[in-house]
Amino acid sequence: MTRASLTAVLFILLSVAVPAAAQHEGHQPAPARPKVAPPPEPKAEKILGWEPIRCWRQVSAGAVTIGESFTVVLTCAVYEGDNAQVLPDESRLGVASIQMAPFEILGGAHPPDVRRGSRRFFQYDYQLRIISPGAPGSDTNIPPLTISYRIHSKVGAAATLEGRDLSYLLPMMPIKVLSLVPADAVDIRDASEASLGAVESLRFRSSLFNVLALTCAALAAVMVVLALVPLARSSRVATTVERDRVPDRAILAKVVSELRDVQAQAGRDGWSDALTTRAAALVRVVAAAAIDAPISQRPLPAGGVVPEGRLLVKHGSVRPVVASVSSSVTADDVARARASSSQTFSMTRQQQLENLQSGLSAMTGALYRSTAAGDGVSHDEAVRAAIAVGNEIAAERSWVKTRWGRQ
Repeated sequence: MTRASLTAVLFILLSVAVPAAAQHEGHQPAPARPKVAPPPEPKAEKILGWEPIRCWRQVSAGAVTIGESFTVVLTCAVYEGDNAQVLPDESRLGVASIQMAPFEILGGAHPPDVRRGSRRFFQYDYQLRIISPGAPGSDTNIPPLTISYRIHSKVGAAATLEGRDLSYLLPMMPIKVLSLVPADAVDIRDASEASLGAVESLRFRSSLFNVLALTCAALAAVMVVLALVPLARSSRVATTVERDRVPDRAILAKVVSELRDVQAQAGRDGWSDALTTRAAALVRVVAAAAIDAPISQRPLPAGGVVPEGRLLVKHGSVRPVVASVSSSVTADDVARARASSSQTFSMTRQQQLENLQSGLSAMTGALYRSTAAGDGVSHDEAVRAAIAVGNEIAAERSWVKTRWGRQ
């Protein structure tokens, strides 16, 4: 062995023996420090004394089928008091921004917020479904949801201190996914509930409703006819009666014409008993119209003789109506009509009635007294008053005013 080989062997032995001796003497390497976990962050409710936010989720069904729509409702209650206000970040909770894979979001809604005391409740509804080849027969989790929020504390009268960003975590929620398809199916098929029997049942119900509607319409038409027949009958009877009667305006026009003839004859020959009787009968008709008393009418056949004391009146050209008219109104009837509280006459009509009453009294006294001659002056006044009243009432009861008055 050469001197170089011996030197190398001695160097190796010394390098191994020195560390072993050092370890034996107690110069051991410092042990590694154990890792210490950081202290848990204290909860906000323990520091503030109130819970800033609490959220929970509810599912409309515990188990769903492939493609079936179900609802997940997220409800949160946040603190809004006089000393602080919790502001959650709702921009990530909308239907257009939230993600719930592997579930598909079909739609949703955001009802109005509700406030009760120091809490504000807000809610989001999500319509979900799942279409996945590996989902049937297993539990699929709705992913956890993190809601960020900040606490704004009020300092002083108007100052507000904005806190740092905090997070509220909702754990995942398992949903059982069932299957509607057989094991050898290659696609998913919708299970329709519309059968031929259901279609036939709906058609029968629609036909029944149509029959009921037609029956009710027929009954309604019958009731309308039954209600209109008496009205039409009464209207026809009233029209027939009105057509067979001479209107008051025609009677008064004839009476005024006869009074003018009497007035002219009395101016030529003076007042006789026959002329006084004729004038008295005409004045009674005018007085009856003035106090709204009925005027007696009797239809007169063609070629018939007019009874004594009655006046012949013709009305109409196409179907003329011929009747004899008269009135039994006396001076006492006019006086009672003037004194009656149920009838209100104008001052002019009261004066006219007074003149008619005086004229009737004078003519009646002249007819039943011992002397044959009558008081021409009182008779002339009575005739003039009757002519004036007759013209006025005939104008009041014209066809135009009568029609408008009825409407």
